Amino acid sequence: MKKIIGLAAAIITVITLSMMSCETVQSGHKGVEVSWGGKTNLDIIHPEGMNVGMNWIWDEMIEYDVREKTLVQKFEFNDKNNMVTSVELSLDYNLNPNKVNILHTQITDIETKIIKTLKSAGKEVVPQYSAVELNITKREEAELKLNEILKSELAEFYVVAARVQMTDVDIPNAVADLAEQTAVQIGRNELAMKKEAEQVALAKSKVAEAQGNYDAGVLNAKTKDLLSQPKMIELQKVENERIMWEGFRTHGKSPYGDNNMFGAETSIVKGLK
Repeated sequence: MKKIIGLAAAIITVITLSMMSCETVQSGHKGVEVSWGGKTNLDIIHPEGMNVGMNWIWDEMIEYDVREKTLVQKFEFNDKNNMVTSVELSLDYNLNPNKVNILHTQITDIETKIIKTLKSAGKEVVPQYSAVELNITKREEAELKLNEILKSELAEFYVVAARVQMTDVDIPNAVADLAEQTAVQIGRNELAMKKEAEQVALAKSKVAEAQGNYDAGVLNAKTKDLLSQPKMIELQKVENERIMWEGFRTHGKSPYGDNNMFGAETSIVKGLK
């Protein structure tokens, strides 16, 4: 009877200890079982939730967050024009949930590995393009190349690369300075061209005015010269006589006034109408 009671007590004790011995894995995590001696259990990866067992009296549960994360890092690379270009890379990734026990045995600082791999990929891809191309026309193409490299290389560290993006590409200082100087120079050139056009227009106006004055002066001089010729003087006298006699014929008045040879009140010749 005492043996039966003792056995029952032992069973109850074991059951009680089993119920009291458990490890919990948080949501979004995977658990790696490490024995009291430090050996990692490579046969099982524990899911989220409660794990009950006598072994948890001496074994330890190491949790790994396998949810997707975003790592943002800024690096400096030389572009294809050998100009130092600051590039910000954004990597979305997660730890391979089926390999966290192997990762636990091989890698102590996974984030450092990821950053080094990200930098190495950028150093390979960025020099294929200019900073201007990465800003305007070639960014998508460069991101595809980065994704190919990272998916392959990060898998070696049991990391799944979801996507990588160039979230910012700075224009090199030399290019920015040159662009600013060019813009300033263009402004100066446009102002100079405008002033030059104004000066040309003013000069043309003055030339036209001078030409007009000159032509008018020449014409006046020629007219005066022509009118001073003897034949022109005689012609003018004849024209004046014609005008006076035309007035006499029309109005009955002598071109010589009242002192005409026929008498003051005589129309043409006395006795004639």
